[in-house]
Amino acid sequence: MKSTRPVAVITGAARGIGKGCALELARGGFNLLINDLPDADSVEKLHITQQECIAEGVEVICFPADVGDLSLHEEMLDAAQNLWGRLDCLLNNAGISVKKRGDLLDLEPDSFDQNIAINTRAPFFLAQAFSKRLLAQPKPEAELPHRSIIFVSSINAIMLAMNRGEYTIAKTAVS
Repeated sequence: MKSTRPVAVITGAARGIGKGCALELARGGFNLLINDLPDADSVEKLHITQQECIAEGVEVICFPADVGDLSLHEEMLDAAQNLWGRLDCLLNNAGISVKKRGDLLDLEPDSFDQNIAINTRAPFFLAQAFSKRLLAQPKPEAELPHRSIIFVSSINAIMLAMNRGEYTIAKTAVS
């Protein structure tokens, strides 16, 4: 089915900033693919977000998945593009904090690696896959272009959080 509405893909949409962005884009007339983790609590909250967005008169599909699993990026984008025939906006919002706050001198490699994987690597490669599809789509004619890729970062990208060094580094990379 082709959609005349713009289509947005939003990661981390079950709560907080991601949910707020989903609601605003729904109010703006965007059909949405919303994503969050596949655990029971996140999926339940994702479905609540879905219903609230549908109440705004748009179509919304849920795609529970860990964005850190790069092998699922194409499947996620396929779900939206195959349903609506287009992609217009990617909002990379999903992110994690640190495993344990503490001194930078005591930072464990696994916490650093996890932050880089979710907060930097995943949004970069999802944006890369999204960009390739966006560039392959026909350019909009009369309609206003809605094409955009948005990375949600953190104030910690410019204000160092000494007890969350790995988070600061990961968020700085997407700022």
